[in-house]
Amino acid sequence: MNLKFLASLLTIALFTINLQAQMPHVHYSGAMNAMGNTYDYNMWLDSIPNKSHLFGMGPYDKMKGEITVVDGTPYFATAFVEGSYEVGESWDIRAPFFVYAHVDQWKSFNIKGNFKSVQDIQDMVAKIAMANGYDTDQPFPFRIKGTFDGLTAHIVTPRNPDVEGFREGIKSQKFSFEGTKGELIGFYSDHHQGIYTHHDSFVHIHFLKKDKSFMGHLDAIETQGQTFTLYLPKKD
Repeated sequence: MNLKFLASLLTIALFTINLQAQMPHVHYSGAMNAMGNTYDYNMWLDSIPNKSHLFGMGPYDKMKGEITVVDGTPYFATAFVEGSYEVGESWDIRAPFFVYAHVDQWKSFNIKGNFKSVQDIQDMVAKIAMANGYDTDQPFPFRIKGTFDGLTAHIVTPRNPDVEGFREGIKSQKFSFEGTKGELIGFYSDHHQGIYTHHDSFVHIHFLKKDKSFMGHLDAIETQGQTFTLYLPKKD
């Protein structure tokens, strides 16, 4: 093995280490496509050892609602009654699948433009990440804060009659908001479709109102000419 070849291997190794070090590791337990009809638990949130600066999401319990952890605060939302929802806080909750990462520092980017779909958000996040030297081959969390002209989010509801909140034929409730302040919390990955993103998307996004009165899975968005702040994990 000659010195030139060894130097090439070393360069590749250092480059790989640099890419791996640039963003916090994204962990997950369970998978969307493995929940089946029983929605068995794969994560008890209280078992996560380090909860400071934790960000994560997944279904609450056996599809009783949604979970979003924002900077170490665990929110769970339910919608057992037609037209209404409730949001609580607790670490003593479980999920059939859960994705999470610890992020103590973020880099902010001001963005202005139109969002007409979740796909638009996915494309924008990938574009800005790549333009700023992020390795989009690695999964990463992101946040978007601002005022949204209009958006729709859902909260899943139980599918089994032995689970609290079950209603025949109802698998989720959708809620729409106009001119509302809050943030989108998401995970981007082009390698985990069917695991923690849907099979036709590279993102899983939840919406949390600024006053913390609502939280749910983002379905649709339409906003024009607004200025938002995108946050990506600060690279090491």
